[in-house]
Formats: sequence, structure tokens, C-alpha cells
Amino acid sequence: MRKKIALVLMVSGLCGLNAFAKGNVTDTNGDGVFSRDEMIAAGVQRYEKKFSKADVNADGKVTLDEISGKKLSVAKSADQNKDDVITREEVKEHVTKSIDKRLAKKDINKDGMLSKEERKQKKAL
Repeated sequence: MRKKIALVLMVSGLCGLNAFAKGNVTDTNGDGVFSRDEMIAAGVQRYEKKFSKADVNADGKVTLDEISGKKLSVAKSADQNKDDVITREEVKEHVTKSIDKRLAKKDINKDGMLSKEERKQKKAL
């Protein structure tokens, strides 16, 4: 019996990790819609891993010199005060602005959340 329970828990955990890896964790309360706060938290979480990897000396800052390629253009837009250094606060501000733009385009009923139907919309009506 214990082996079966352990197996079920392990499989459940792996499925959860798989959903997390695919980014399917935005709807944290399971209500079927993505709230602004849920989208911001998911966005910050995605960038946090990248930020930590780029922050080689772990000082909480990433310089533009540490970033190259396509990531550089994203980094430049995240550098809110244009000092060539990106902080975690600037990342959160960048994510928040991006989410607000997305909501402005896709949130048809202006309730501050994206339903499954709204997320599928190519353009706002």
C-alpha cells in the first residue's frame, strides 16, 4: 500500500513539474482565468531563473555587458533607468508593463483578467 501511495505521489510530482516546465502554472487559483497578479508573478518567476543565471557574481544586478544576442534587446528594454545595469526591481517593473500592455490589448471585457477565450484572441475587437 505504501509503495502505491509513494508511486502516485511521485507521478503527481512529475506531472506538476512537467506543467511547470511548460509554463502552465499561471492560473494559480485554478479559476480558469489569468489575473493580472497571476500573470505578473508567472512572468517574474520565468525571468528570475534567467536573471540568476546571468548574475554571475550574485550581487542582485546584471550588467548589459553580461548579456549578448537576442537577450540584449530584452535586457535593454528592462533597464528602466538606462544605466546599463538591471536589478530585480527593474525586471518586475518590465514584466508589469508588459502584462499591462497585454491586458490592454486582449482583455475584451476590461475586468483585469484574461479568460481562455480572451487569451486565444489574436487581436482585441
